[in-house]
Amino acid sequence: MPHASAQGRVPWLAAISPEIRLLILSFLTNRDRKRLRLTCKVLSDVTPLCLSRVFLSANPLDIEVFHAIADHPQFRHQIKEIIWDDARFVSTPPLSDDYWWEVIEGGIQSSPQLPEMDSDSDSDSDSDSDSEPNLPRWFRKECENNIQFIDHRKCWDRDLPHHIARQKQVDAQMSLHDCWELYQNCIEQQDEVISSGRDENAFIYGLDRFPALKRLTVTPAVYGWLFSPLYETPMIRSLPYGFNYPIPRGWPTAAFGENPTIPVAWSRAPEAYKEQWHGVRIALRILAQHEHNISELSFDPFLLVTGINYSMLDQPSDEYNHFLAIMKRPGFSHLNLPLFVGGNGTHYWAQQSSGYLYRALREAKDLEYISLSTTIGSGPMDPPILLKNVFPVEHWPVLRHFGLWCFDASKSDILDLLKLLPRTLRSLEFGLHYFQIGGDCLNHLLEAIRTELRWSDETIKPSVRIVMPGYEIMIGRGVWLEDELNDFLYGSGENPMQGRDFKNPKFGMGTLRDLFEPEFTRPNLELRQLSELGIIRWP
Repeated sequence: MPHASAQGRVPWLAAISPEIRLLILSFLTNRDRKRLRLTCKVLSDVTPLCLSRVFLSANPLDIEVFHAIADHPQFRHQIKEIIWDDARFVSTPPLSDDYWWEVIEGGIQSSPQLPEMDSDSDSDSDSDSDSEPNLPRWFRKECENNIQFIDHRKCWDRDLPHHIARQKQVDAQMSLHDCWELYQNCIEQQDEVISSGRDENAFIYGLDRFPALKRLTVTPAVYGWLFSPLYETPMIRSLPYGFNYPIPRGWPTAAFGENPTIPVAWSRAPEAYKEQWHGVRIALRILAQHEHNISELSFDPFLLVTGINYSMLDQPSDEYNHFLAIMKRPGFSHLNLPLFVGGNGTHYWAQQSSGYLYRALREAKDLEYISLSTTIGSGPMDPPILLKNVFPVEHWPVLRHFGLWCFDASKSDILDLLKLLPRTLRSLEFGLHYFQIGGDCLNHLLEAIRTELRWSDETIKPSVRIVMPGYEIMIGRGVWLEDELNDFLYGSGENPMQGRDFKNPKFGMGTLRDLFEPEFTRPNLELRQLSELGIIRWP
């Protein structure tokens, strides 16, 4: 029988049967469960937390919480996934690959110069900014851009609840001087963790302490955008209200509207360049050298224009050897691999590839899920790399999911590959796909899948999904098409594509989503219709 609360009454949620209570609690998020547990000891005792994942980063608070869960007699048995935040605070503006190429060629030193400071005498900022001298100009600019980007991402939206909550933080923004002081403290804590190897040691400890652990996700996208993080990690939750700071990424990431530059060849890259993939490198080495139960590995940029330098895994290197060892592990079943190849095409990848990545993927005999993406932008200029030279699908007899994101390929090349996929396939995904100029488009590809592959004759038909940029081209945002696609491929539905337009499906088909802003979700309708629904202001 539950004990009474401080007021002498038993809360009704504690008094009902456990079966009904658990059913009610199943509709609550973990955040709501935590709030409920804080109301009184009675509800704390009957409201279990559902911890299935734990966060790790180069921050001491995240590591402290990681260890606390790893040492908990109950919670440690629930953890199935480690999410490694591979973003890092930087003390200078993010360095481009052009900079690193100059380092390699001997034109400049590998240590960047200290950032130039603003001062009362030379600042070109407005009068409000002049009251906060001795700030790095790049820091001030990044913070200003953050505020502008909030308005940019809001676009035509009305003042919906999540916009209002975000604007309150903008209005309560700390002084830039206080932001800079706190930001420097974050860097100091981060550098201490990295220099001491605390994040690496914590990861090794977790591999031993989480018996149900099966997935590792390494991502540079945890911080999302200002006041809109992808995950609320312990470190992010500890940040003061209204704290404005340059959003950490870690991996080289192209800004909105920019193409990524040519990646530096891994064999020639200095250690400082390679350390941009700090968590990736540690994860590959530890998973290759230590005993563990991880069978699913996801390097996930969440649609940020970034990835793992392709030459890390397609040329001889320590990292390649570690990756190969992981692929050879019996039972390894899940791989999400984004490749940083530049923005204009696959020329350098195709020219320098010796088939190392192909041979490594060929070793994953038990692979059930693979999703591979690149950083190729729209209108690629280079001849496409042949898919058969990347995907050894004939060596994956139990494959269930195949995903292709931002890949430059022809319709015929895609069809040839799809014909080789095993009958175990259950889902197929194309994301933000680009074709070479020459008449190909998603409309023609869907028609060919329907008529040439004849999956409609199969007893179990693969579900097909396409993600497209949509009318609002923003990072992390797009149109998700699934039900309409499958109605067309396997039923009497119409082709959801608008003829040769590769950017947008027909209005009324698909759902607009934002990976960094779940509240953005809305039907893919004309702007006038969205305005009538009260979602946007138009015109």
